[in-house]
Amino acid sequence: MFPADWPSTWDVGVRLGAALRQAYQAAETGGGGAGGTHAGPRAHVRRAHWHTILSGPRLRDDGSAIPSGERRADLRWMPPIPVNVQDLEQLPATVRRVE
Repeated sequence: MFPADWPSTWDVGVRLGAALRQAYQAAETGGGGAGGTHAGPRAHVRRAHWHTILSGPRLRDDGSAIPSGERRADLRWMPPIPVNVQDLEQLPATVRRVE
């Protein structure tokens, strides 16, 4: 471990609130559909979580399935993920001071 050379400022999620509000408003007024046969998920942020990823071959040489207990399992951290958010870069930035 080593100390930082200087303080850093990171802009994290500055446009996400506007994207969620825009998606909510579109869903409430009925203007957010793409013309499909069913509605997609409303814009939201998927919570950060640990996820188990299985790796390795799924089938043996004879074509039979390899049970998941015999495959390698890697535990990976999944960060918060914006879901169904359109044009994130064109939305206004919202900055709140955190102390």
